[in-house]
Parts: sequence; C-alpha cells; structure tokens
Amino acid sequence: MIPGILCGLVAAFAQSISYIYSKKYIHRDGNSFQLLIASHLITGVFASVLLGLLLLANDLPPFRDYWLLLLAVDGFYLVGQMGFFMAVSRTEASRVAPLLGVKIIFIAVFGVLFLENGISAGQWGAVLLCFGGALLSNWSGKGIPFAAVLWILCAVVGYSLSDICIKKLIECVELENGKGVLSIITAASLAYFYLGIFSLLIIAFMRPLKIRHLKPALPFSCFWFAAMLFLFTSFALIGPLFGNIVQSVRGIIAVILGAALARLHLTEYEEKLPYALLFRRIAAALLICVSIVIFALA
Repeated sequence: MIPGILCGLVAAFAQSISYIYSKKYIHRDGNSFQLLIASHLITGVFASVLLGLLLLANDLPPFRDYWLLLLAVDGFYLVGQMGFFMAVSRTEASRVAPLLGVKIIFIAVFGVLFLENGISAGQWGAVLLCFGGALLSNWSGKGIPFAAVLWILCAVVGYSLSDICIKKLIECVELENGKGVLSIITAASLAYFYLGIFSLLIIAFMRPLKIRHLKPALPFSCFWFAAMLFLFTSFALIGPLFGNIVQSVRGIIAVILGAALARLHLTEYEEKLPYALLFRRIAAALLICVSIVIFALA
C-alpha cells in the first residue's frame, strides 16, 4: 500500500506544477484548445518512445481485447482535460485544483454502480471527509464564476470515468504479459500514444496549431506525463478511489505554489491571498490526510 501512496503523492506534486504551466500557457501563449492538442502531441511522442522500448521485450495483447477500454480512458480523459483547461482560463489554478477532490464522490458511486466495488461505512466517512477538506481548501469568500463551476463539473465527471477505466485497462494488459510495473507503463503509453494520434488528426483537419504553440507547451507536457506514469502506478497498486483520496493533496500543493507565485508578484497567474485565507486552505490538508489514514485502516 505504501508504494501506491507514494506514487500518488509524486503524481499530485507533478500535476500541481503542471497546473501552473497550463495557466501560463493559456495566459500568454495560446488558448485551451491549443494547449489540449499541443500537449497531447508532445506526450504522444514521449509515449511512442516508451512503447517502442517496451515492445523490444514484450508483445502487446491483440488490439481487439482492449480497444474499447482504451477509447473510454482517452475519451473521458479528453472531456475532463478540456473542462479543466477551460476552468483555469476563467479562474486561478489553485482554486480549481482543490475542487477536483470532488472526484472521489463520483468515483465511489461509479465504482459501486459499474464495478460492483464494496465500500465500508468507515471508507465512506473517509470519502466525505476528503470531500469536506477539498471544499474547505477552496473557501475564500470570493465566488468562482458560474461558467468555471460548470467546466469544473465537466472535468470531475470526465476524469472520474477515465480513472475507473484506467484500472480496468491495466488489468487487461497485465493479463497478457504479467510484468507488473511494465504492464502499468504499457497501459499509460498506449493511452497517450493514441492521444498523440488524435492530436495529429485534429491538426491535419483543423490546423489549430502553429510551430510557435508547441515549445511553450513542453513544460506542462513533461510534468503532466510524469504525473500520469505515477498516477497509473498508484491506481494499479491501491485502486482509483484510494488513489484519488491521496491525489486530493494536490489541492493543498497547488495552494502553496499559488501563494509562492503571488508573493513573487506573479499575480497574473495567482491572486495574492491574505494570511488567514492561506492558513485556512492549508488547514484543510489535515482533513485530507486524516481521510487517507481512515480509508487505509477502515
């Protein structure tokens, strides 16, 4: 369990940094759609290299065995990612990230409905406690624009459904080669390789990008792809629900990073927070950490 938690924490940290770069890109270099396409073109290149190395020693299962799961992982993820980019284009990333903790409610419900998962009363309590921590970390007295709220909801639902399918995709690949971590990396590489193909098709038909849009997307893409490798590993080891409870820590990390940027007078990315509000958001980390312990012990 500890390796899965550690992988989830590393993923949360890498995602939090990527959120800052996404805000920077949308603010200076392009729009949400351009970042969506550019980042997946770049991560598609990373994935193709990894996949090529893996294929030197492993055989992929027949495409017919996993194409539907792969489509679900990538399709729901694209909905979530676009929702997130649209949300951060309307408000600060440090305000959006904590609200992604709402995912655990959806994942718990979807897991019961679609995967027949059993969740104890104590674990439900941990889920609700983590949800409360996510809301507390975002409580600031300043309303989030209604459009941003709708895009956050879109992101939460899309990410939640994708996360559930990630676990199933890893299991499908693992049945074929049984190589543990290699199976996880294979599943992640497959998902992002086909997202890269999707980006190429969009570029071919719509031409939404120019060369100048690619370089600024590189920092976001690097941190995001690293986060996804650790996230896939976390989900494989401890499951998508517990993995997302651990991931909720990213909201606190994003708040701290946002406060640091504001103190450096980079207020075009993050607003400067009063100390009382900053401490209130950080205090929410205690609720999230307690929820992780409760879920693990329940």
